[in-house]
Amino acid sequence: MQDVNISRTIARCRRERGVTQEQLASHLGVTKAAVSKWELGQSLPDVALLPRIASYFSLTLDELFDWRPRLSEAEAAAVYASVHAEAAEDLPAAHARLMEVARDRWSDWGLLVTLATLLTSWAAGWAAPDAGEPGEAEAPERLLAEAHELLDRVLDGASDPALLFAATQAKASALFQQGELEDVVALLDPLVRREDAGAATMLLASALRGTGRDEEAWELLQARCLQAATDLESLMLQQVGMGDDATFAAACAEAALGVHESLGLGAVNPHYPMTVALEAASALRRAGDADGAVAWLGRAVDAAATDEVPAPAAEMPLFSHVAERLDPTQVSPEWSEHKEAQAARMLALVREGLVAAVTGDEWAAVADDPRYRKVVRKAEGLAS
Repeated sequence: MQDVNISRTIARCRRERGVTQEQLASHLGVTKAAVSKWELGQSLPDVALLPRIASYFSLTLDELFDWRPRLSEAEAAAVYASVHAEAAEDLPAAHARLMEVARDRWSDWGLLVTLATLLTSWAAGWAAPDAGEPGEAEAPERLLAEAHELLDRVLDGASDPALLFAATQAKASALFQQGELEDVVALLDPLVRREDAGAATMLLASALRGTGRDEEAWELLQARCLQAATDLESLMLQQVGMGDDATFAAACAEAALGVHESLGLGAVNPHYPMTVALEAASALRRAGDADGAVAWLGRAVDAAATDEVPAPAAEMPLFSHVAERLDPTQVSPEWSEHKEAQAARMLALVREGLVAAVTGDEWAAVADDPRYRKVVRKAEGLAS
């Protein structure tokens, strides 16, 4: 797909004007084989030839490269939501459309990262169950290869640090899905272990306040706090389930839930309390604390029963200056509709997964415990 835009433009213009490859080659002083390779995307014209090619077809250089302005956040969100919705009914058609959008917007770095993330989710089986039978083109390895191609394009061409960071993380996610763990380590280790940017953030915030730009300072500080809080949640969750020490697992789980509740992070991660409780239950079961394990299972089911997605502005007072960023209605109606449907589907999947987790064979030792049976009944009621 490399530089497909210029290849496609040359081929289209030549056909539309009734020009043969031989005629174009003769005009430019190159071989017919060279023109053929350009149109197939196998090579590119010499840079010195580009103005002559553009002039021959009465194009500007921008038109020759099929350049288009990058989509706004709302436009990109609408594209993503539309393709995502189409995949729920016809994955092959949605896949074909995604790749067409990628070819048309081959230099829209942010959009390419978004589309690559969607390809990765499809490869993991996250298209809806009634999305139709995937074709050969939708095999996981093919989808992941296409995701890598889009992300490598961004990593090679983009310059914005935030975009490069996002593309690197997305590529690491695709590699992790493929089981290429050493490659994931090599890719992420330099990012994770780089010097903390906290001091620079504080200095920038102070400078913004000193120049009267208080709102920008608020947004900067709250955005960093929100990122740090969600990172802390993830780090603590992983530690809850890592060991077999019942005391540590319970204490870590309680602390994680305390952070979540005190900072009002329900709008960002509504299923976090249930997930933490499940991890704690598993850790206590492995440690031989059956009573504690069943109690945490009950807390997981109780949390799932109250899962909601509250309005960020109303439910996150500590992050009021960045709440609009979390409100899909501020992006576009299409994006808001997509996020609402996504949240509903995620809640259904989470509750189905909860039943599977609660009724797994690993809980056979407590199968006769009345408290355990009560937890199972409640979980099954939620899923149904």
